[in-house]
Amino acid sequence: MTPPAASNDPAVTRHTHQTAPTRYVEANGIRFAHRRFGKTGGVPLVFDIHFTGTMDHWDPAVTDCLAQDREVILFNNAGISSSSGEVPESIEEMAANAAAFIKALGLLQLDGVSP
Repeated sequence: MTPPAASNDPAVTRHTHQTAPTRYVEANGIRFAHRRFGKTGGVPLVFDIHFTGTMDHWDPAVTDCLAQDREVILFNNAGISSSSGEVPESIEEMAANAAAFIKALGLLQLDGVSP
């Protein structure tokens, strides 16, 4: 049986961009800060921000609108804001960190959003 891609945490649906608690998951020695909110049970949307941007750079009007129909996952890449580690110096490093973060969450399927 394939585990679901989205969170089964009922608290996820009660939050918005601005009220979702910051959670942490560790992967490859990096402690990634992230927030999850929105409608669970489907394929989540993972928002990957630019080089030194944080999950707070996303517009809540956009993320909250999307969260009406999908689970939204925002995260800070390595070395950015509340995530540990070194800031990636290349797109390849950013992508490797994002892949490690996604794997640590146990996501088997997702849709990605990037600026």
